[in-house]
Amino acid sequence: MPIFNDDDATNFKASGSGYQFSGTKLSQLQALGASKYTLVAIGCDRSTSVESFGGDIEKCLKTTLEGCQKSPQVDNLLVRLLAFNHSLEEVHGYRPLADCHLAAYDGFLQPGGQTALYDATVNLADSLATYGQQLVDQDYEVNGLLVVITDGVNVGGKNAVRQAREAIERAKKQEALESLVSILIGINVTDPTVSQYLASFKDEAGFREYVEAKDATAKTFAKIANFISRSVSSQSQSVGSKQASQPVTF
Repeated sequence: MPIFNDDDATNFKASGSGYQFSGTKLSQLQALGASKYTLVAIGCDRSTSVESFGGDIEKCLKTTLEGCQKSPQVDNLLVRLLAFNHSLEEVHGYRPLADCHLAAYDGFLQPGGQTALYDATVNLADSLATYGQQLVDQDYEVNGLLVVITDGVNVGGKNAVRQAREAIERAKKQEALESLVSILIGINVTDPTVSQYLASFKDEAGFREYVEAKDATAKTFAKIANFISRSVSSQSQSVGSKQASQPVTF
C-alpha cells in the first residue's frame, strides 16, 4: 500500500508481472475533465550506498515535481513514485500532479539494503501498461515516461535483466500507450565498472536513454531535476501525436 495515506486510489495487479500498484480512481479522473494524460513512473534507489546523499535525492525529486507543476500540461500529468532497495515500496500510486504535495516527500527514502534494480524496472513498466490500458478503455489518450534513478548494479530481487526488457517491450507494444520514453539515470557513478554496467543495462533492458552524473553535488542534482522535469514536459506535449517526444539534452 502507498506510504501516502490520502490517495483516492484503486489497487491494480499489473499485467505480465502481477505486481500490485495503485492509481487514482477513474471516477475521480473523470471529475477533473482532462481528455489525455501522460503517466510518469519514477523509481528511486534507496539502497545503503545512497545513504550519504539520500536527502539530496529527495530534494531532487521535489524540485522535479515543482518544475512540472509550472508546466502548461500540469493538468495532464499523473505521477507514481516507487522506492526500491532489496524490496519495492510504492510511495504513492498514479496521482494528479496537483496532489503531489512537496512537503510529504521529506524522509521517504530511508536508505538501506541492496538494489533490486531489475524488479523495480519490471514493476514500473508493467504498471504503466496496465494503468494506461485502464485509461484507454475510458477513451483517454495516454502516453508514458519511465525514469529509474540508481547509483549501482543490481543485487538481489527475483527478476533477471531479461524480464526487465520484456516488461519495457510489453509497455511499448501494448496499444494502451501511444508512446513510451524510458530513461535510466546513474548518480554518483565514480567506478568505471559501474558506469559500464549501467550503460550495458540501458541497452540490455531497452531503455531509450542513459544519462550519468559523476558526482552527487547540489549542482548535479539541480541539473538532474531540470532534465527530468523537461523530459516530462516534452513527453506530455506529445500525447495525442502518436509519436514519442524527442530526447532532451542533459
